Amino acid sequence: MLVLLVANLIMLPVIISFFNDDMSSKWIVFNGISDAIFFMDIIVNFRTGIIRNDFVDDIILDPEEIAREYVRTWFVVDLLSSLPIDYVLLAFRSSEVEGSEQLVQAGRALRILRLAKLLSLLRLLRLSRLVRYITQWEEVVNIANKFMGICNLVLIMLLLGHWNACLQFLVPMLMDFPVQSWVSKSQL
Repeated sequence: MLVLLVANLIMLPVIISFFNDDMSSKWIVFNGISDAIFFMDIIVNFRTGIIRNDFVDDIILDPEEIAREYVRTWFVVDLLSSLPIDYVLLAFRSSEVEGSEQLVQAGRALRILRLAKLLSLLRLLRLSRLVRYITQWEEVVNIANKFMGICNLVLIMLLLGHWNACLQFLVPMLMDFPVQSWVSKSQL
């Protein structure tokens, strides 16, 4: 689960930003499998015991109380990051296109494709799960808090730098690479 989560957080911005054919069969299969696994994780989270107080080993196992707490805290973020909104939008749009105004439809389809790319960025909300898993891992391994804090900070800075670099290319791409953009000037 953790490997799939890290793969999503690294690969998703690269594929959205740099590859025009992000609807390839491999990408669709990868997204489908990861979405299915993350949906199963949502179901598991409704049944996973929670610790009420960090200082006392008070684990709550009541399913109703667990569900209430999960819905109150992480459910919305987990659900938004697991919904395949981009594929639903593309499927809805492709079933709608049948008319004779192909040029207008092509322009609309391009805008819809761009919107779908941006909506697929919602999957980056899975970062919250990574933070939760790292926190749980810290408790199990019992490594010094300051060392793990520095490691977490470095990893998050690297991830945000990666996302920023991908975003720097995505913005000109969404604007059809204007002549004055750095991408056009660098002839990338």
